[in-house]
Amino acid sequence: MQFTDLILSDYVDNYVPPTLFRLSQPADVTALAELEHSGVVAARHDMLTLQLENLAKIRTPERGRMGERADVFEDLIAGRPRHEIGAWVFYPWSGKLVHILDEPEFVEVRTAANRNKLTSDEQRALAGKTVGILGLSVGNAVALTIAAERSAGGIKLADFDELDLSNLNRLRADVCDLGVNKAVLAARQIAELDPYLQVEVFNDGIDDLNIDAFFDGGRKVDLLVEECDMPWIKVLSREHARRRGIPVLMEASDRGMLDIERFDLEPARPLLHGLIGDLTTAELENMDRDGQLAAMATIVGVDDISDRTAVSVVEMDATLTTWPQLASEVNHGGAVVATVARAILLGHDVPSVRRHVELPYGIGRTPRETSTAAKDPEPEAAVEQLPADVRDILELAMRSPSGGNTQQWRFAVRGRVIDVVHMPERSHTHRLFEGRETVRRVVLGAVTESIVVAARARGLSAEVEYDPQGADSLVYTRVTVGENGSAATAAEIALGAALIGRYSERTREAGRLLTDAEINALHQAVEPYSARLWLSGEEKVKHVYGEGTAIGNRLRTLVAEMHTETFDEFYFRSDEPGREDGVPLENLGILLPERIALRILSRPTVAEFLHERGEGAGLLEYTRTWAAGASAVGAITAAGTTRRDFVEAGRALQRMWLAATVLGVGVHPTTSLMFEAEMLSGPEGEVFTTGERAEIETQMADFRRVLITDADAPLAIVFRAVAGPVTADLVLTPRRPLALHLDIYPATTE
Repeated sequence: MQFTDLILSDYVDNYVPPTLFRLSQPADVTALAELEHSGVVAARHDMLTLQLENLAKIRTPERGRMGERADVFEDLIAGRPRHEIGAWVFYPWSGKLVHILDEPEFVEVRTAANRNKLTSDEQRALAGKTVGILGLSVGNAVALTIAAERSAGGIKLADFDELDLSNLNRLRADVCDLGVNKAVLAARQIAELDPYLQVEVFNDGIDDLNIDAFFDGGRKVDLLVEECDMPWIKVLSREHARRRGIPVLMEASDRGMLDIERFDLEPARPLLHGLIGDLTTAELENMDRDGQLAAMATIVGVDDISDRTAVSVVEMDATLTTWPQLASEVNHGGAVVATVARAILLGHDVPSVRRHVELPYGIGRTPRETSTAAKDPEPEAAVEQLPADVRDILELAMRSPSGGNTQQWRFAVRGRVIDVVHMPERSHTHRLFEGRETVRRVVLGAVTESIVVAARARGLSAEVEYDPQGADSLVYTRVTVGENGSAATAAEIALGAALIGRYSERTREAGRLLTDAEINALHQAVEPYSARLWLSGEEKVKHVYGEGTAIGNRLRTLVAEMHTETFDEFYFRSDEPGREDGVPLENLGILLPERIALRILSRPTVAEFLHERGEGAGLLEYTRTWAAGASAVGAITAAGTTRRDFVEAGRALQRMWLAATVLGVGVHPTTSLMFEAEMLSGPEGEVFTTGERAEIETQMADFRRVLITDADAPLAIVFRAVAGPVTADLVLTPRRPLALHLDIYPATTE
């Protein structure tokens, strides 16, 4: 065909695909010159520079959205004349000549925003698939959605009807398209969106003479979308689809009715779920108007259609001449069908079903469930039975730190003797972290020290006995609080006051360097115990700590078995205002985008998706900010591996934390990597991949190398210290009532 023969009006009923010219080829240069000389080029549109800039940005995401990319841009041009890059596309129905990237780069840019909704592997798999679409009203919405997503590499379109004015209440078209065949119109719209997609048009519709060509000619159909309004074509197309093992989708644009027929999985499945019985295509083709309407009502399910559609069925060819449809319903149906088609083509588990995907008032996510667990009943007046000073001491002890704020202790009180008892049922949150019982040992040591500090602040003696009933008992320590003792020193009184003011300093603000006096005071706080404090403000230590903490937190958040525990421990106080344990996410000192990210990340499917692809590192970037802003990074190691060693380390931790609070130095435990390293020595470590195990081992070895000179010292806690900023919790970290952690027994007499 000579370009001078092109007349735009010739393309009303036929589809002539756009012509591509590459001006690096002499023949195309000549052909395009002839085209332009003919006068059929109505407009030239050259936005290649914008596309190249877009490509440069997509290939260098690490430079940020506003980063400089002039060097990348020049590399893409590679010294070529700008007009020879990519392709020039001529659209004969509009006379437009458009300059675009070549196909690989064009597809790369156009589908960049599909990540991670579609992975690169999924995108490549879909490029080899072809979707056939019969009926281009709802079918138009399906076709354009599939084309926009590029969730198929080829699309076959069939419709004999032409666009009229009444179609413009639901089809994306304009008055310039009136009279154009609907299949031709859809093909043009797809070509204007993506001229590289392969589109085949059957502008006479489908019948028993050309249906084999529709399914098998050119690109073979992998999935059929049937949206026509003739019952006999509905049956005919399904007969052929079933024979070939091709799944069929249909959406009725009423109450979101969706039909899925998996003939690829069920080759003997009845057509249309058996709704039409034994009716044949010949019988349906020869039915009168009433019979056709009855068949359509049966196919769409007359008992389930909306009241207004039911009225329309009755009024068809009386007061109505067309099946009622709205743009909102058609576009919703197109999105639903395109989504299901993509899932089937990717091999997801999509069963045959008829269901309604209704949107009566709009789309809304299911409200977040809040905890409905019943609170433990409070023992009747149990607390009031305690001596007043013992009661006050234990109320302060309830403010002790615990892993995930689980408060996993119980006080068995006999007069002035307090047994500190472990509550196994309160340790469930840290099940995977508890393989070596480090958490509970350190926690019960800390609460023991709280009792001692609270007693001494009142001038009362406090004697501690370890493992009074043996190292296998639930009783970890026994504290005997005297009725008097030596007068409390100013330092002891200050430590007692710090029991109320102590909190985890999670600020993002950078702290100042610790003074020598502050460092000495923290070391002195630990000296009475067998544990040892390690502390450093060196940049290399903070860097190694930050990388290890970020990796530890990422794995804790994304690994499926740990994800549940993590989001059982961390929660939004606004969602569960009555909760009395756990750590409110509002207190992590994170910004609004990060809070939103954590809300999304709390969904197991999202975490699984990121974990499988090794992604999600950026979600916890604030962890590195914590490290960079630390005044110092610290750790406490136990003297040995016995239960008593770790309980003493817990006492040392609480004493140091309180001393830091008095000095105005914040403490923030960060233990994910430490406990993940512990998990590797037991069956709990099986939750990690081989690569993740190696990563944990490397990061922990690096951390020990830069901070802890004793290679064999068992870690009890890792933390950062922040001097200067004071950022109290946004909401008070909750505590359970003392009464729920209290057993009172008659005092024994000797």
